[in-house]
Amino acid sequence: MSSSAIPLRLNLLLLTLALRLWLVELVAVPLAVAWLHPAYGLLLLAALAGMPLRWQLLHEAAHGLLLPSRRFNRLAGRALGISLGLPFDVWQQAHHLHHRYSRTALCRVEVYEPGEEARWQRQTYLILRLCGLAYLMALVASLLLLFWPRARHWCWLRQRAPLWPALQRRLQGSGQLFPARLDAVLAWLLPGASLLIYGEQDWMLWLALLGRGLLISLADHVCYAGQPLGSARAAANLALPRWLGLCLLNSHLRGVHQRWPQLSWRALPQRFAVSGQDWDGCFVRTLCRTQWRAMPATSLPVIPLRKAGTGIMPAESITPN
Repeated sequence: MSSSAIPLRLNLLLLTLALRLWLVELVAVPLAVAWLHPAYGLLLLAALAGMPLRWQLLHEAAHGLLLPSRRFNRLAGRALGISLGLPFDVWQQAHHLHHRYSRTALCRVEVYEPGEEARWQRQTYLILRLCGLAYLMALVASLLLLFWPRARHWCWLRQRAPLWPALQRRLQGSGQLFPARLDAVLAWLLPGASLLIYGEQDWMLWLALLGRGLLISLADHVCYAGQPLGSARAAANLALPRWLGLCLLNSHLRGVHQRWPQLSWRALPQRFAVSGQDWDGCFVRTLCRTQWRAMPATSLPVIPLRKAGTGIMPAESITPN
C-alpha cells in the first residue's frame, strides 16, 4: 500500500462507529430515557466523545480520501454532514477555499490590523468564535447559501466574509444545489424529530448539540493560530501522544496536511517523519492558551514571495475566483 492509499477497512469501521454514535444520540438515548430511566442520558457523553472522529471523517470525505469509490465517498460524506448539521457540498466547497486562502488577508481568524481594528474587538470575536460561534456561523451560512442567495448583496456580509461570493459561485457551479438543500433539511429535521422523542428530557439533546458546537469550534483553528501570514500552506504540527493522535485521525499534523492534502490520515505520520519537519508546539497548550490570543498582523512573519516549487503565494496576489 502506498503512503497515500486509503485505509479502506479501517475507514469503514470508523465510519460505522461514527454513524452508530449518531443513532445513539438521536434514537437510542431518547427511547431509553423515555421508556427506562433518565440516567441513560449519560450515553450522550459517548456520542460527544466521538465528535472529533465524525468531524475528521467528514474532512477525509471532503478530500475524497474516506472511501476509494467517488460515489460512495460522497454518500458517506453526505451522511456525516447531515449528522453534524452541515450539508456536505457546502462544507466541501468551503474547505477547498480554506486550503487556498488560509492565512491570507481573506482567511485569518485571530489576526487584526492595527489602526483598522481595535484589539479588543478581535479578541472578543475570537473568544466567541472558539466558544461555539464558529460552528453556529457555519450552520447559518449553509442556510443562507442554499435558501437565501440574495444574501450576497448584503454589504456587511461581504465585508465580514470576503470569501462569500467565491463560495456561492463554487456551490452554484457544482450542480449540487438540490442534494445540498435536501441534506440541510434532513440535518435540521432529524434532530427536531428526536427532540419530540426526548420529550421533557429534551434539554439533554440541546446540551449535546451545544457540546458539539464547542468541540468543533475549539478544534477548528488550533493548528493555524500564530502561523506565518501570506502562505496558504502555513499550519502547525502539534505534539500529542501517538495513541491520542490516532484517536483524532492525526489532525494534529495540519502542517503536513496543508502541504500534502492528497495524503490520507494514516500517511501523515510517515510523511512527517521523512519530511524533516519538527513539532511546532504542544497541542494541549495551543488548544487551551495560544489560540485564545488575538494578534496584530505586524507581530507575525510574512511569506512575501512565491517560493519555487512550493506553490506559496503572497496574500496580496490572491483573489477569489
